[in-house]
Amino acid sequence: MKRGVYFLANDAILDRVVAFLNSFRSYNPTLPLCLVPFADDVDRLRSLAGRYGFTVWGDDDILRQCDAISREFHEGVTMGHYRKLAMWTGGFDEFVYVDSDTIMLEPVDFVFDHLARYDFVTSHSNIPQIRQWVWRDSIHDTGALTTEQIEYAASTGFVASRAGLIDPAQVHRSLAAPLALAPHMELLCREQPLLNYLIVTSGRPYSSLSAIAAATNDPGIPQEQWAGLDIGRVEAGRLIPSRVERVLLVHWAGEWYRAEAEGGTIPYHDLWRHYRAMSGG
Repeated sequence: MKRGVYFLANDAILDRVVAFLNSFRSYNPTLPLCLVPFADDVDRLRSLAGRYGFTVWGDDDILRQCDAISREFHEGVTMGHYRKLAMWTGGFDEFVYVDSDTIMLEPVDFVFDHLARYDFVTSHSNIPQIRQWVWRDSIHDTGALTTEQIEYAASTGFVASRAGLIDPAQVHRSLAAPLALAPHMELLCREQPLLNYLIVTSGRPYSSLSAIAAATNDPGIPQEQWAGLDIGRVEAGRLIPSRVERVLLVHWAGEWYRAEAEGGTIPYHDLWRHYRAMSGG
């Protein structure tokens, strides 16, 4: 069985990707890694493939199918985030997807163990504060999803699954149902509502690392932490966590955009800078 990790990026976020790659390879030195181009400008990233030991996604037709899906939800505008859907057609039998605006702080291979029970595993789910980034309140009035399906409301910056469970071509052919729910989706989060819809309507078992830790009373399962919260202190490139026992990764979701708009710096910049500086930058 071939296992590996996908990440989505392009040259526009090269600095963030280099920091991610340095951290990823610090804790996962041999795990196969594949870049899925967020857009066509990946020449500079491609030049790093030998250094960091990753391959580059090669099926442009699948990526164009994902782009077509994105345009249906965003008034004809192509959003590269939807290219995550391509991963279910890729070469890894089991895979983990990780957003590039993250710093990895633990090996990720333990996540594959959870695919023995679940076909989809995200980082966080069933947290009321996250639901607003997936579904608007009006979703409850549609009757299209159960309360359980709505409350799952997972972050899709980290997803573990197996090949063949989602087919972008089939998704495109069957868009009528999810498109009908577009007014009730938080599309500022791009593909996140659609991917949640595909997961909870798949008929397959799904969970998250946070839900599994809660259900099994196992605080030792490494967790994602969002940099927008007070999550601990940084010492020599390590996060001493204040909310969980072990941190799998720190995610700056939305924080880069906020910092750029406000002219400030991202929170926990010293942690990010530690891994970015591994390349002498």
